Amino acid sequence: MAEFELGMDQTMFTDHDAHLGLSPTQLAVFDGWKRPEEILGSSIPTMNANQNLDLVQDVASDCSVVASLCASSARAEKGHPAILYSVFYPHDSISQQPIRSQNGKYIFRLYFNGCWRKVIIDDCLPASDGSRALHVLDRKNKGLLWPALVEKAYLKIRGGYDFPGSNSGSDLWILTGWIPEQVFLHNEEVEREALWRRIFKSFNYGDVLITLGTGKISDTEESKTGLVSEHDYAVIDLRECDQRCMFLVKNPWSEGGEWLAYTGDEGERDPGWQISMSDAALSKTPNGKSHDTEPGTFWMNIHDIFQHFESMYLNWNPGLFSYKEDFHFSWDLTQRNGRWTSIWNNPQYQIYSMAGGTVWLILSRHLKSDRTSPSDSSPVRAVDAGFISIYLYLDKGDKIYIADGQCSRSPYVDSLNTLLKVDLPKTARCTVVVSEQELDRSSHSFTLSAFSLQPLSISEADDRYHCLAVRSGEWTSATAGGNASSTSHFQNPQFRMELPQLSDVSLLLELESGELPIHVKLMRNNGEVVRFVTTRDIVGDSGEYRKGHAFAEIRAVPAGRYTIICSTFESGQLGKFTLRVGTMLDCTVERLSTRPAGRFVSPLPTVYFSEQIDRLWAFVDCSRLTRLSVVAQSRGATRPTSSRHEPSDVPLKISLEMGQGPMKRVLGVSGDDEFSNGYYGVQIDDVDIQPYMCAQPGVRVVVERAGPLESGSQAGVNIEVYSDAPVEVGSWYQSQ
Repeated sequence: MAEFELGMDQTMFTDHDAHLGLSPTQLAVFDGWKRPEEILGSSIPTMNANQNLDLVQDVASDCSVVASLCASSARAEKGHPAILYSVFYPHDSISQQPIRSQNGKYIFRLYFNGCWRKVIIDDCLPASDGSRALHVLDRKNKGLLWPALVEKAYLKIRGGYDFPGSNSGSDLWILTGWIPEQVFLHNEEVEREALWRRIFKSFNYGDVLITLGTGKISDTEESKTGLVSEHDYAVIDLRECDQRCMFLVKNPWSEGGEWLAYTGDEGERDPGWQISMSDAALSKTPNGKSHDTEPGTFWMNIHDIFQHFESMYLNWNPGLFSYKEDFHFSWDLTQRNGRWTSIWNNPQYQIYSMAGGTVWLILSRHLKSDRTSPSDSSPVRAVDAGFISIYLYLDKGDKIYIADGQCSRSPYVDSLNTLLKVDLPKTARCTVVVSEQELDRSSHSFTLSAFSLQPLSISEADDRYHCLAVRSGEWTSATAGGNASSTSHFQNPQFRMELPQLSDVSLLLELESGELPIHVKLMRNNGEVVRFVTTRDIVGDSGEYRKGHAFAEIRAVPAGRYTIICSTFESGQLGKFTLRVGTMLDCTVERLSTRPAGRFVSPLPTVYFSEQIDRLWAFVDCSRLTRLSVVAQSRGATRPTSSRHEPSDVPLKISLEMGQGPMKRVLGVSGDDEFSNGYYGVQIDDVDIQPYMCAQPGVRVVVERAGPLESGSQAGVNIEVYSDAPVEVGSWYQSQ
């Protein structure tokens, strides 16, 4: 207590670290920072906390703070131990009452940025040049100091009396350390009776503090209801009366209006909505004394609460839980590509509980500081705009790559905290993933806290893929080939993966920026360029095209060489990307060139099948030994009168043949001599031909289709020849 005494040669304490700004409205009547005796005049400064406090604010902008003070004080008035007095120094440990400091120095124990912290202030309060008050006061006892001092300590860490605002749930988390929960009353999934059952007994046991927040409401609704838009209110009592669930609501503004509850456009009052204080059940306190409501305090039933308020803020007694674990971390968002990024690089944590049971997870955003050096005494400021949430994945424990398959998640909120309540199975290992939307692209600090009835542990989630190969790439005008139905699909960036042993494989493809729909697949092709995609050669893929990122996880991939194809949905869609290949052991990943190096490319005129024609062929001629390959792709079956080329399955087979009849020799054939979906293309791998073979008996490229065509329709086929030396392909002939 010596720290708060005033010696003979000592002066009153002054907090030189405080930089508490005021709002423009406050500055208009501001008359300096003054000691309590200078402000109160004839009133006697006191710390005695009288029953039935009537805390209000006048010229102030921190309605959420004052609503929080009102809710906390209401708990003490119901006979429960005071919360705020225990964070106030000096105080009497026996009576749990705050004590006046002789030298004007006060110390507070506030919970912010993940732990309890020491906040020091002096007793100078903002004074006005008239009768207005710039700090919270008790309307019954204007000399009561402790509420204004608690308010000042809180506002010191928030940057001043002009801070942009928060919600009372977050304020109570800092002031008391009680667990915040935000209930969105306009959410159709919230059941009114179930909510009442949750809070009614807990409120009377002193285990929950309740405040309310209006959303943005019109001037007309304000005038009809008496409620204020985007404003916080305290709940200071709950009653069950004649099968009604009643809330005693307090407006923290000194000029706060009553709950008018007008109905209809005629302006007529519905007397059933406004609760008369002659109602004996509501006009008596629990100890039987008369309880007249103060100005700005009114009863509302639960249905009106749901209709006219946007959020209910519940702060729960942490003493309800036996165990608590905290994990503090930072998250650098400077390189994050907004909402379309995968969650691979999000903070992820494993929650383990041997006994299972109820666990409450709360993610807290830390307040930021404008300080540029340790000696800088600039205040901590309010958090940036943006939203936070946490996802839970049961029976995982390992790192999660994409935000699919979660068992539950907390709501995205723009406040300091978001809460997720879960029931864990026994011996469960779960993964918790931190998520954000629209946070400032800078570094942020957080605390993840877990409250439980049974022991549990929190640790960073492990990545089951111990080896990671990262490759960068780009879809350019020459390489943006589109999806597998496009004739230019093979031009997409491709990579060879060589796997020395059997392993699980993960493929994560992410755009550097933008929201193009993308896709990744793993192909059996001996690590060579894939010209056409056949279903049987697909080892695994990322499924439907999705914006910003694509992920494929393939179990038990045998040792060998494979080809990875990265594609956008439409050809010509440009962008840079990163490919991450995860395996259980080291593998090699290298870029493939999709253009035949040093080869001649000979695109042939489109050939057409009709209902009567299912086989076409043409002679191939060369002047020297030449290695060539041939690819063919169907353009789809269409009617001559239609300009549309809709995708369709026209089975194709293409071959190189030398000679005819019994002496015919097949030099190369696509698809193991079976018909394949021509929409995705067919290919003959490299074949060597010499001039004598072309002269006698002759080499022919043969294209065949299978299956019927509709009457009057035709199927076009595009063919390209890749060769070491120039080749010529003659006219096409048909075989019926």
